[in-house]
Amino acid sequence: MRKIFALALLALFGIFNLSAQMLVSTDPMPRNAILEEFTGIHCTYCPDGHAIAQSILDNNPGRAFVIALHQGSFAAPSAGEPDYRTPFGDAIAGQTGLTGYPSGTVNRHVFSGSNTALNRGAWAGACDQIMQEMSPVNIGISSEYEPSTRLLTVNIELYYTSNSAAPGNFINIALIQDSIYGPQTGGGAGSNYRHMHMLRHLITGQWGDEVTTTSAGTLVNRTYTYNVPDAYNNVPAIVENMKVVAFVAEGHQEIITGDEVDAIGGTNLYIGEIISAGPYIQRGYMDFESNFSIEANSNIEGSNAFEFWLETENSPEDWQVSYLIDGEEYTTSTVVNLTKGTPKPVTIKVIPGETPGFPGYVLKMKSVDNPAAPEKQYRVMLIAGVTDLLVNGTGGPETSLHQDVYLDGFTAAGITGYAVTNANAMRDMINANAYQDVFTCWLNIAWTFPALTDSQAEAVMDFMDAGHNVFIAGQDIGWDIMSGQDGSNGTPVTQDFYTNYLNAIYVADGSGTNNKLNANTDDPIFGGVAQSNIVDVYAGNMYPEEINAGPGADIIFNYTTAAKHAAIKYEALNYRSVYFGIGLEMVSNVDVRNEIISLSRQWLSDEMVGVEYTQAMQTLMSEQNYPNPAYDYTWIKTNEAAKGGIIDIFNMNGSRVISQATSSSLLNRIDLSGLPAGLYTYRIISGNKTSETRKLAVIR
Repeated sequence: MRKIFALALLALFGIFNLSAQMLVSTDPMPRNAILEEFTGIHCTYCPDGHAIAQSILDNNPGRAFVIALHQGSFAAPSAGEPDYRTPFGDAIAGQTGLTGYPSGTVNRHVFSGSNTALNRGAWAGACDQIMQEMSPVNIGISSEYEPSTRLLTVNIELYYTSNSAAPGNFINIALIQDSIYGPQTGGGAGSNYRHMHMLRHLITGQWGDEVTTTSAGTLVNRTYTYNVPDAYNNVPAIVENMKVVAFVAEGHQEIITGDEVDAIGGTNLYIGEIISAGPYIQRGYMDFESNFSIEANSNIEGSNAFEFWLETENSPEDWQVSYLIDGEEYTTSTVVNLTKGTPKPVTIKVIPGETPGFPGYVLKMKSVDNPAAPEKQYRVMLIAGVTDLLVNGTGGPETSLHQDVYLDGFTAAGITGYAVTNANAMRDMINANAYQDVFTCWLNIAWTFPALTDSQAEAVMDFMDAGHNVFIAGQDIGWDIMSGQDGSNGTPVTQDFYTNYLNAIYVADGSGTNNKLNANTDDPIFGGVAQSNIVDVYAGNMYPEEINAGPGADIIFNYTTAAKHAAIKYEALNYRSVYFGIGLEMVSNVDVRNEIISLSRQWLSDEMVGVEYTQAMQTLMSEQNYPNPAYDYTWIKTNEAAKGGIIDIFNMNGSRVISQATSSSLLNRIDLSGLPAGLYTYRIISGNKTSETRKLAVIR
């Protein structure tokens, strides 16, 4: 290996000309997550770790990166097998404190205790935590490759936006390779398993190349060259399938941030950003236009051409979407000039149709003159017409793999106002006050870890406090939150949710002997449900969790014996919950699990479902408010069912602006004199019923 140190370290206002084009931004940026995954070809559970790592990449494009280190006894090849190990893996693993495989570290950070090693269930939550923090340094990478000599040249650029916590930092450059086909225990592919993100070499050596000036305003430029061999341990080194992962560490431990580029002609040139000061999730209404105001910024000197386009995610066919730039409306791609330092306003316009949905719309921006540079993107989401939201846990891919169990159950129960999202989007929807029309969140945890992160649990508790209901199911939820055992992820926040909102008591992890699901015949809602087998859908990992009902909660299902309880329901003053210690995917009888969903929905919605539920919600209001449009006041007429309830009025950002108790006379005068002109919505909550949402216009 040959290293070239191209430029000295120079201060922001020093002699170096910072007006020249730089790879990095000089603005503070959040940390990126670097997952070092310790794996091996004879590790039974490692394919599950690989799937979790891939789901982290899929959910966090450009923000999370994986380096798979084949290391330890499970990585030792048998006769005739390839050797994927490197000279570096044992030393890196040696400082983690790992006790099993697969294991991983996220930015080599200590999240609890004294070790950096995390079980695979904790990787997603750890990455999420890291990516919420700000980095003191930005990293730029570009690479060039000469095929005739196999010479790889990597240029690194660091810019410190604040002082590093450590006076000495280390640049690390990992060369990883995708699509290496070979043996793997588990995974179902035999000797044709596709290995991804595999570490082949550390170009900067075991612990990196030191940087000794790490104060705010410092710029570092270094160039590294490396001749890529034809093979490592007789495993071909195919540069076309390689990437360069570069990261900055404090000493040998904490990774501050990092990024990844293709080995051939790669760059992470920071072209600019798309940002918004408002929430990225809004509440929408059928046939009513919702607008997201964002802005695009260029980081390339002068005026340059950028291509814009909009991609949709799960958008119903009867929804309309477009974006506006400089007064022009587009539904396809367009090219616009941006000038550095001059933000360009962009508006995304969405008009929901009759079909309920919670789709995403991703505006993307790409430099025309720098096509290899990463594109920038900004996602917005709109929720409209959704009464039942299926929420897949973010701890692993198992939740989305089994979501059809719930969707089929919704269809069988006649539930039509549903949509699907993940727990982070649910959290952000609640925090953005866009959840008012959602009556129930169905938390599909399956067998993933953590069951809920703190921020997700806090949002769910806010949702329930506001009068909404929760169904939650998955094996090991209680073990993860309440056991305190090695590898579990319980915190005071999630324990508060488990104990005081589900009103549940964790008893035991359970075993394969809990293989029958029997209704508690004394329960008036679920007592008539037929028996079903509980089956192993997790390749030998069957832990039907034993739980108990806290004060005021009811046992609704047992296991093989009545002494071991499988599910509970709980009714608080303003919400209801149903909690299963197994995932519904483990209930073998399709009719039984569909009936569980139907009965749960009926009980959560005061024993109504489908069209009957919608009609019942409408009975809280007898007619539209009058006058409408209104000036200083309006009248809302309610029915007997609304007595003792609350009238809530919301602005178009989803914020509640008026909350007023219903009148015993059923005719409610609402003072609007304090509201600015605009469109509002209102609804009535009475007990466990929530009315339909109606529109109210205020004029001045």
